[in-house]
Formats: sequence, structure tokens, C-alpha cells
Amino acid sequence: MTYQIRALGTEEVKEFRRVRLDALRLHPEAFGTSYEEEAALEPTQVLERLTAPGFTRFGGFAGGTLVGLVGLQIRSGVKERHKAYLFTMYVDAAYRRTGLAQQLVETVIARAREAAAVVLHLSVTMGNAPAQRLYRRLGFTVYGVERRALKVDGRFHDEELMTLDLD
Repeated sequence: MTYQIRALGTEEVKEFRRVRLDALRLHPEAFGTSYEEEAALEPTQVLERLTAPGFTRFGGFAGGTLVGLVGLQIRSGVKERHKAYLFTMYVDAAYRRTGLAQQLVETVIARAREAAAVVLHLSVTMGNAPAQRLYRRLGFTVYGVERRALKVDGRFHDEELMTLDLD
């Protein structure tokens, strides 16, 4: 299947919010923000998040419809601008196992390199085997585990902390 991957702009804020809320509702253990918190945001707050300096949100489009998201943060401090962070990775269930997730991650890797980052970090919920396999296949390695990283419905979830050297 052919997808279009590109940075999201202000004109896609409604679609971004739709997909983001689906991700949070369907997979609360995978994200640091809750569905309830995000759903309560005003449209202007969602727009601010989408356009925040140092952050880029990429969308994966199938036939013009947004079906996947991933974010890239480039650190801005003098001592940390060599680091980047991949966040908010999500692909609609109907488009999983089609190569879209890999294309989204590869886009983040390429953009991080273009921004002169030398290391790319991410965290992934333990037990999310498909995501863990994808990141390992793309060269990410585990450098630690954050125990009790998230608490959802009274249950703790650990996260693997992963890194990829870009130089």
C-alpha cells in the first residue's frame, strides 16, 4: 500500500485531534496523556501543541485520510541539542502490518539526522511486542526500563527506554 508521510500543518488540526483521541481511547497504556485530559483541551490548545517550536508531528495518509501519527522533538538547549525524541507513535488498526509504522519511524529518523541530532530516544510500553520488534528492527537498543512509568486504571505499566545512534 502507498502512503503519504508529511509534517502536519495547521489545516489538519481537526484530523490530528481525531486520530490522537482514538489512540488515547483505544490504547491508554501506550501514552502519557489520558483521553479525558486531551478531550478537554480547547481547539486553540490542540493547535498550540501541533505547532509548538521544536516539535514536529508527522502524519501518515492513506487516500487522503490521516491514519497514523508520530512526533519528533529536537532538544533546544546548548547541551542537549544533539538529542531527539520520538513520541506519540500510533497507526490505526486497519493499517497495521502494512509498512506504515516503519515509514513513519523512518521519517522521524531522517528528520532527526537532518536536524543534526546524533541520538534518537523513545519509550515503549513493555508488552507492546509489535512496537518493540519494529524499533529493534530499525536499530534501536534498550538502555533501561522505567518501572511504573504509567498508571492506568489502577495498574502500573513499565516502559522500555530505547535509543538509536544517528552518527
